[in-house]
Amino acid sequence: MTDNKGGSGRPGPPARPGMSDTRPAPIPEKATPSPMIKAGRSLWLASFAAGITALLFIVFDQERRMEPLRQIVTDLAPDRDAGTLDAVVALVFWGSLGGIALVILIEVLLLWVVMRRHGWARWALVVVLLIHAGATLLADSFLAAPGDALHIRLLLVAQLALALVATGTMVLPGTGAWFRAEDKTGRGTGA
Repeated sequence: MTDNKGGSGRPGPPARPGMSDTRPAPIPEKATPSPMIKAGRSLWLASFAAGITALLFIVFDQERRMEPLRQIVTDLAPDRDAGTLDAVVALVFWGSLGGIALVILIEVLLLWVVMRRHGWARWALVVVLLIHAGATLLADSFLAAPGDALHIRLLLVAQLALALVATGTMVLPGTGAWFRAEDKTGRGTGA
């Protein structure tokens, strides 16, 4: 029996032997997060949503947010020229806004690491939560003008409160088992 694939008249390769193990290859099964970890993740996502919403409100209403800052800066240094005062106002405004945005970004990255079962990251979230509290106080004092910015103040406080509860749920004693659990290897169903 000759196989004339190449037209050279030589026989083709021999038939492959059957596999000795006909079961499907092992497929690693990831350990599912505990309910407390899932709740913490959901609370963190709600915290991010509240923070981003507050930032959007501030950016879209920045002229009204900068007016009280201009008054504060002018009261602190009335003898400065208008260009310097405007630069200081812009620095305080965008610095406060950037501080909140940076804290949210760091928390997003740490949550991503936590969900990949690196237990150290949940403790890093505790430290970042302290920085988050300081950034919230800074943003509240400079970006939430008294009287007309209740919605921004509530969003900033809600963000901090949700982050606090989310971090608390992730450091509870029962959650450590998920971080230490080994992935199981199971056999696929095969086709």
